[in-house]
Amino acid sequence: MILGGLLAVLLVGVKACQPPEGPLERFAVGSLKKLTTLDTPPVQPLSSFETPDGEVSLEDYRGKVVLVNVWATWCPPCVAEMPSLDALQGLRGGDDFAVVPISLDRRMDSIPEFYERTGVENLPVIWDKTYSTNSRLRLPGLPTSIFYDRNGREIARLPGEADWASEEALALVDHLVER
Repeated sequence: MILGGLLAVLLVGVKACQPPEGPLERFAVGSLKKLTTLDTPPVQPLSSFETPDGEVSLEDYRGKVVLVNVWATWCPPCVAEMPSLDALQGLRGGDDFAVVPISLDRRMDSIPEFYERTGVENLPVIWDKTYSTNSRLRLPGLPTSIFYDRNGREIARLPGEADWASEEALALVDHLVER
């Protein structure tokens, strides 16, 4: 009994020394295991991006939870995750949520060509012709995905490839939309 009590005290002490689990930590599993939050996230970029119909900015998505994915057609992990981003937009995209893929390709016309070749149907064509998104968002590389809340504040980010159609990703999106 004394040994059990000492063990319980030890476990409580160890748990008290660990950093508190954040509200999104429980979603950092499976393909989302690299999901993190920054102590001081960069401000959402105000710049405009090119589309086939003109320009768009992230400000245009205010009121929605947004998953910005910075990618390029020449990036193998980016190419690998595009079908799941497309599926996520098809499953959850609407009035409350949007996937916003920002391409860093050399030419905008390579994006619709890629979409057609790979069967991407639900994602918009958005191109950063200035290539400044990478530095403005302090990205570690491509692909990187960043969640923004309805007010344009960064919630979390995930460097590298993920399965955005997975159970854990859908649960994370549902949680963020319900907040």
